[in-house]
Amino acid sequence: MKLIWLTDIHLNFLSKEDRMDFYQRIIAASGNKILISGDIAEAPSVSKILKEMADIIQKPIYFVLGNHDYYHGQVDSLRQEMSALTKNKTLLHWLPISGVQDLGHQTILLGEDCWADGRYGDYANSRVILNDSRMINDLFQSNILGKYSLLEKMQQLADKDAEQLKISLVDGIKNYHPKKVIVLIHVPPFREACLHEGRISSDDFLPFFSSKATGGILMQIAQENTDIEFLVLCGHTHSKAHWQACDNLTVKSGSAEYTRPEIQEIIAL
Repeated sequence: MKLIWLTDIHLNFLSKEDRMDFYQRIIAASGNKILISGDIAEAPSVSKILKEMADIIQKPIYFVLGNHDYYHGQVDSLRQEMSALTKNKTLLHWLPISGVQDLGHQTILLGEDCWADGRYGDYANSRVILNDSRMINDLFQSNILGKYSLLEKMQQLADKDAEQLKISLVDGIKNYHPKKVIVLIHVPPFREACLHEGRISSDDFLPFFSSKATGGILMQIAQENTDIEFLVLCGHTHSKAHWQACDNLTVKSGSAEYTRPEIQEIIAL
Protein backbone atom coordinates (compact mmCIF):
# COMPACT_ATOMS: atom_id res chain seq x y z
CA MET A 1 0.00 0.00 0.00
CA LYS A 2 1.37 3.40 -1.02
CA LEU A 3 -0.21 6.71 -0.01
CA ILE A 4 0.56 9.87 -1.97
CA TRP A 5 0.46 12.96 0.26
CA LEU A 6 -0.34 16.35 -1.27
CA THR A 7 -0.93 19.70 0.40
CA ASP A 8 -1.56 23.33 -0.56
CA ILE A 9 -1.74 22.50 -4.25
CA HIS A 10 -3.95 25.55 -5.07
CA LEU A 11 -5.04 24.09 -8.40
CA ASN A 12 -7.30 27.06 -9.17
CA PHE A 13 -4.13 28.99 -10.05
CA LEU A 14 -3.23 26.50 -12.81
CA SER A 15 -4.48 26.24 -16.37
CA LYS A 16 -6.31 23.04 -17.27
CA GLU A 17 -3.24 21.89 -19.21
CA ASP A 18 -1.00 22.39 -16.17
CA ARG A 19 -3.48 20.58 -13.94
CA MET A 20 -3.45 17.63 -16.34
CA ASP A 21 0.34 17.55 -16.20
CA PHE A 22 0.17 17.44 -12.41
CA TYR A 23 -2.36 14.61 -12.46
CA GLN A 24 -0.06 12.63 -14.75
CA ARG A 25 2.78 13.03 -12.25
CA ILE A 26 0.52 11.66 -9.53
CA ILE A 27 -0.46 8.71 -11.74
CA ALA A 28 3.22 8.02 -12.48
CA ALA A 29 3.95 7.81 -8.75
CA SER A 30 1.84 4.62 -8.70
CA GLY A 31 0.19 5.16 -5.34
CA ASN A 32 -2.93 3.37 -4.18
CA LYS A 33 -4.62 6.31 -2.46
CA ILE A 34 -4.26 10.10 -2.47
CA LEU A 35 -4.22 12.19 0.72
CA ILE A 36 -4.68 15.98 0.57
CA SER A 37 -4.26 18.14 3.67
CA GLY A 38 -6.15 21.18 2.40
CA ASP A 39 -5.92 24.24 0.15
CA ILE A 40 -7.03 22.44 -2.99
CA ALA A 41 -8.67 25.43 -4.69
CA GLU A 42 -11.28 28.04 -3.65
CA ALA A 43 -14.96 27.64 -2.81
CA PRO A 44 -16.38 28.35 -6.29
CA SER A 45 -14.09 25.79 -7.97
CA VAL A 46 -13.09 23.19 -5.37
CA SER A 47 -15.86 20.67 -6.20
CA LYS A 48 -15.21 20.90 -9.93
CA ILE A 49 -11.46 20.48 -9.49
CA LEU A 50 -11.84 17.54 -7.09
CA LYS A 51 -14.17 15.77 -9.54
CA GLU A 52 -11.76 16.47 -12.38
CA MET A 53 -8.88 15.06 -10.34
CA ALA A 54 -10.81 11.92 -9.42
CA ASP A 55 -11.93 11.35 -13.02
CA ILE A 56 -8.36 11.58 -14.34
CA ILE A 57 -6.41 9.83 -11.58
CA GLN A 58 -9.02 7.12 -10.88
CA LYS A 59 -7.78 6.53 -7.34
CA PRO A 60 -9.52 7.18 -4.01
CA ILE A 61 -8.86 10.73 -2.80
CA TYR A 62 -9.11 11.45 0.93
CA PHE A 63 -9.03 15.12 1.83
CA VAL A 64 -9.68 17.90 4.29
CA LEU A 65 -10.24 21.53 3.43
CA GLY A 66 -7.90 24.44 4.10
CA ASN A 67 -8.62 28.12 4.64
CA HIS A 68 -8.22 28.90 0.91
CA ASP A 69 -10.85 26.32 0.04
CA TYR A 70 -13.36 28.53 1.89
CA TYR A 71 -12.38 31.72 0.02
CA HIS A 72 -15.35 33.42 -1.67
CA GLY A 73 -17.62 31.11 0.29
CA GLN A 74 -19.37 30.40 3.57
CA VAL A 75 -18.29 27.64 5.95
CA ASP A 76 -21.63 25.83 6.37
CA SER A 77 -22.53 26.07 2.67
CA LEU A 78 -19.22 24.63 1.50
CA ARG A 79 -19.36 21.85 4.07
CA GLN A 80 -22.81 20.87 2.83
CA GLU A 81 -21.39 20.83 -0.68
CA MET A 82 -18.48 18.60 0.38
CA SER A 83 -20.85 16.25 2.19
CA ALA A 84 -22.95 15.86 -0.97
CA LEU A 85 -19.81 15.40 -3.06
CA THR A 86 -18.60 12.62 -0.77
CA LYS A 87 -21.95 10.84 -0.94
CA ASN A 88 -22.30 11.12 -4.71
CA LYS A 89 -18.73 10.66 -5.98
CA THR A 90 -17.31 7.25 -5.13
CA LEU A 91 -13.62 8.21 -5.26
CA LEU A 92 -13.89 11.41 -3.20
CA HIS A 93 -13.82 11.27 0.59
CA TRP A 94 -14.03 14.46 2.67
CA LEU A 95 -12.83 12.92 5.93
CA PRO A 96 -15.03 14.92 8.34
CA ILE A 97 -18.09 13.29 6.73
CA SER A 98 -16.69 9.97 5.48
CA GLY A 99 -15.25 9.16 8.92
CA VAL A 100 -12.50 6.80 9.98
CA GLN A 101 -10.98 4.81 7.11
CA ASP A 102 -9.43 1.38 7.58
CA LEU A 103 -6.34 1.31 5.35
CA GLY A 104 -5.34 -2.21 6.32
CA HIS A 105 -1.91 -3.02 7.76
CA GLN A 106 -3.39 -2.13 11.21
CA THR A 107 -3.58 1.51 10.08
CA ILE A 108 -6.49 3.92 10.13
CA LEU A 109 -6.91 7.34 8.52
CA LEU A 110 -9.05 10.21 9.78
CA GLY A 111 -9.13 13.97 9.58
CA GLU A 112 -10.74 17.34 10.18
CA ASP A 113 -10.16 20.67 8.46
CA CYS A 114 -9.03 22.46 11.66
CA TRP A 115 -8.49 26.20 11.93
CA ALA A 116 -5.91 28.61 13.32
CA ASP A 117 -7.05 29.64 16.79
CA GLY A 118 -4.90 32.62 17.82
CA ARG A 119 -3.63 30.88 20.96
CA TYR A 120 0.05 30.62 20.01
CA GLY A 121 2.04 33.82 19.57
CA ASP A 122 0.80 37.29 20.49
CA TYR A 123 -2.62 37.90 18.95
CA ALA A 124 -3.27 41.02 21.03
CA ASN A 125 -0.30 42.91 19.60
CA SER A 126 -0.09 41.31 16.16
CA ARG A 127 -0.60 43.64 13.21
CA VAL A 128 -0.97 40.77 10.76
CA ILE A 129 -4.16 40.81 8.70
CA LEU A 130 -4.69 37.73 6.55
CA ASN A 131 -6.92 37.54 3.49
CA ASP A 132 -9.02 35.01 5.43
CA SER A 133 -10.80 37.84 7.25
CA ARG A 134 -11.78 39.38 3.90
CA MET A 135 -12.32 36.30 1.73
CA ILE A 136 -14.22 33.90 4.03
CA ASN A 137 -17.68 35.25 4.70
CA ASP A 138 -17.94 33.99 8.29
CA LEU A 139 -14.63 35.59 9.29
CA PHE A 140 -15.39 38.78 7.37
CA GLN A 141 -18.64 39.28 9.26
CA SER A 142 -16.86 38.77 12.59
CA ASN A 143 -13.95 41.00 11.63
CA ILE A 144 -16.34 43.89 10.95
CA LEU A 145 -17.20 43.79 14.67
CA GLY A 146 -13.55 44.03 15.67
CA LYS A 147 -10.32 42.16 16.32
CA TYR A 148 -11.64 40.17 19.26
CA SER A 149 -14.86 39.20 17.52
CA LEU A 150 -12.65 37.75 14.79
CA LEU A 151 -10.62 35.86 17.40
CA GLU A 152 -13.79 34.50 18.96
CA LYS A 153 -14.96 33.18 15.58
CA MET A 154 -11.55 31.66 14.82
CA GLN A 155 -11.59 29.84 18.14
CA GLN A 156 -15.18 28.72 17.70
CA LEU A 157 -14.30 27.08 14.39
CA ALA A 158 -11.02 25.64 15.72
CA ASP A 159 -12.51 24.25 18.92
CA LYS A 160 -15.43 22.59 17.13
CA ASP A 161 -13.10 20.81 14.70
CA ALA A 162 -10.67 19.85 17.48
CA GLU A 163 -13.48 18.31 19.52
CA GLN A 164 -14.73 16.37 16.50
CA LEU A 165 -11.16 15.19 15.86
CA LYS A 166 -11.03 13.87 19.42
CA ILE A 167 -14.29 11.96 18.93
CA SER A 168 -12.97 10.41 15.70
CA LEU A 169 -9.68 9.44 17.33
CA VAL A 170 -11.35 7.82 20.33
CA ASP A 171 -13.86 5.97 18.16
CA GLY A 172 -11.24 4.88 15.63
CA ILE A 173 -8.95 3.47 18.30
CA LYS A 174 -11.82 1.71 20.07
CA ASN A 175 -13.31 0.17 16.93
CA TYR A 176 -10.20 -0.73 14.92
CA HIS A 177 -7.43 -1.30 17.53
CA PRO A 178 -4.79 0.13 15.15
CA LYS A 179 -1.03 0.14 15.49
CA LYS A 180 -0.82 3.32 13.40
CA VAL A 181 -3.11 6.33 13.03
CA ILE A 182 -2.69 8.86 10.20
CA VAL A 183 -4.36 12.22 10.82
CA LEU A 184 -5.00 14.76 8.07
CA ILE A 185 -5.49 18.38 9.16
CA HIS A 186 -4.69 21.69 7.50
CA VAL A 187 -3.23 23.94 10.21
CA PRO A 188 -0.10 22.87 12.17
CA PRO A 189 -1.06 21.86 15.71
CA PHE A 190 2.21 22.89 17.39
CA ARG A 191 4.34 26.00 17.07
CA GLU A 192 7.37 23.80 16.34
CA ALA A 193 5.65 22.53 13.18
CA CYS A 194 4.87 26.07 12.05
CA LEU A 195 8.00 27.27 10.29
CA HIS A 196 8.97 30.19 8.07
CA GLU A 197 12.37 30.12 6.38
CA GLY A 198 13.47 27.28 8.66
CA ARG A 199 12.51 28.97 11.94
CA ILE A 200 9.39 28.92 14.09
CA SER A 201 7.05 31.64 12.87
CA SER A 202 7.13 34.93 14.76
CA ASP A 203 4.63 35.80 17.48
CA ASP A 204 2.94 38.13 14.99
CA PHE A 205 2.15 35.29 12.56
CA LEU A 206 1.76 32.27 14.86
CA PRO A 207 -1.82 33.18 15.89
CA PHE A 208 -2.94 32.75 12.27
CA PHE A 209 -0.82 29.73 11.32
CA SER A 210 -1.24 27.26 14.19
CA SER A 211 -3.95 25.55 16.21
CA LYS A 212 -3.23 25.00 19.89
CA ALA A 213 -6.64 23.41 20.42
CA THR A 214 -5.83 20.70 17.88
CA GLY A 215 -2.37 20.16 19.36
CA GLY A 216 -3.79 19.66 22.83
CA ILE A 217 -6.16 16.96 21.61
CA LEU A 218 -3.45 15.14 19.64
CA MET A 219 -1.02 15.20 22.56
CA GLN A 220 -3.66 13.93 24.98
CA ILE A 221 -4.69 11.01 22.75
CA ALA A 222 -1.07 10.09 21.95
CA GLN A 223 -0.10 10.05 25.63
CA GLU A 224 -3.11 7.90 26.46
CA ASN A 225 -2.21 5.39 23.72
CA THR A 226 1.55 4.95 23.83
CA ASP A 227 1.39 1.66 21.92
CA ILE A 228 0.02 3.44 18.83
CA GLU A 229 2.09 5.44 16.34
CA PHE A 230 0.44 8.72 15.33
CA LEU A 231 1.42 10.53 12.11
CA VAL A 232 -0.10 13.98 11.52
CA LEU A 233 0.05 15.50 8.04
CA CYS A 234 -0.72 19.21 7.60
CA GLY A 235 0.09 22.24 5.48
CA HIS A 236 -0.94 25.92 5.56
CA THR A 237 2.51 27.44 6.16
CA HIS A 238 4.01 26.42 2.78
CA SER A 239 7.16 25.48 4.73
CA LYS A 240 8.39 21.95 5.39
CA ALA A 241 8.62 20.90 9.02
CA HIS A 242 9.10 17.65 10.94
CA TRP A 243 8.31 17.78 14.65
CA GLN A 244 8.48 14.85 17.06
CA ALA A 245 5.98 16.06 19.61
CA CYS A 246 6.45 12.93 21.75
CA ASP A 247 7.78 9.40 21.21
CA ASN A 248 4.69 8.22 19.34
CA LEU A 249 3.45 11.50 17.79
CA THR A 250 5.06 12.82 14.61
CA VAL A 251 3.86 15.97 12.84
CA LYS A 252 4.82 16.82 9.26
CA SER A 253 4.01 20.11 7.55
CA GLY A 254 4.34 20.24 3.78
CA SER A 255 6.11 22.80 1.64
CA ALA A 256 4.34 24.58 -1.20
CA GLU A 257 4.68 27.26 -3.84
CA TYR A 258 1.82 28.81 -5.78
CA THR A 259 1.51 27.47 -9.37
CA ARG A 260 3.99 24.65 -8.63
CA PRO A 261 2.11 21.84 -6.89
CA GLU A 262 4.26 18.92 -5.74
CA ILE A 263 3.98 15.47 -4.24
CA GLN A 264 5.09 15.87 -0.64
CA GLU A 265 5.79 12.24 0.16
CA ILE A 266 4.90 8.69 -0.74
CA ILE A 267 4.06 6.82 2.46
CA ALA A 268 4.44 3.04 2.38
CA LEU A 269 2.36 0.93 4.75
